[in-house]
Amino acid sequence: MTSEFEKARVLHQREFINLDYDKIKEIANYYLINGDLNGLLALSNYSQILVAELISASGFPERAILSMERDPEAAVKLYRQVRWKLNERSRSLFKRLIAKIVIKISSGDSRGFSVNSKEYSVAYSPGMEFDLEKTIERMIEKCKKVDEMRYEDIVASDKRKRDKSLIMILDSSGSMTGKKILIAMMIAAIASHKLRSGRYGVVGFNSTAFVIKSPAENKDSVKVIEEILDLVPIGYTNISDGLKKGLEISYHLKNPKYLLITDGEYNVGEDPRKVARRFKNLCVIHTRGKRDSRGSVLCKEIARIGGSKYFVIDDIKQIQRVMKSILD
Repeated sequence: MTSEFEKARVLHQREFINLDYDKIKEIANYYLINGDLNGLLALSNYSQILVAELISASGFPERAILSMERDPEAAVKLYRQVRWKLNERSRSLFKRLIAKIVIKISSGDSRGFSVNSKEYSVAYSPGMEFDLEKTIERMIEKCKKVDEMRYEDIVASDKRKRDKSLIMILDSSGSMTGKKILIAMMIAAIASHKLRSGRYGVVGFNSTAFVIKSPAENKDSVKVIEEILDLVPIGYTNISDGLKKGLEISYHLKNPKYLLITDGEYNVGEDPRKVARRFKNLCVIHTRGKRDSRGSVLCKEIARIGGSKYFVIDDIKQIQRVMKSILD
């Protein structure tokens, strides 16, 4: 039986037509019970309604949830494939489940860095915290014994609070699907987790720009992630309008950082390089498109003109390193 299902998994859409409805439903149920998200994706290419009805009726068994945690990209693709065919309750549950998984993964991946405070080594005064490791290193350098220690030998630790702000400017045009949306969700999750004492905002753009979260808004992070997940990839790519909207919602912030996430395939609006001149700290994350050379050149130029860094993310494992560099 298992081998039969494994063979069915690799069937192309036209080959599913040769199977009767009950057999396809049986295969879909097998995939759901065993958490085979890619199998469900393959079946949904043949019948979104069948897969959506099964999820709406059965919910998600434990193996399916574990598979979402292991492969959030497949979960995002499946949700966006069948979301409008799910009943309202199941769509809301599926969306909330993915958002919480993304936040869980992103929070774990970003434990290695802090942006709200920075530690400095300073001269020690009584009552201050001290850095034991650096103090020992100083004693060794001076060839001193412990009983010879003086105040000037102690390295104090001074943690200073840093209020940081980040404005994400997210491409939601027709070319931004699947992994690109997952990358945007994870970046937003890290921003919401790390900038608790600072502020962050999210702007989306396709043919025109729109605000998902203003920096002054106290919006639940799960809700922000859900809205990014539900972005419909339609319209043209008006990067300049997105950049202008990012500036508009951040005029009251002190030295905010900006992060443009796009494949760089702009095809409407003003040349974004002209708008980039108005920025002091505009980072660009390039999500590779089909015509990569053109998009890559534009993204690099926007980052250079905007006075900051250019990054490429092809795998979600790279996100933590990139965000540490941006927020540090």
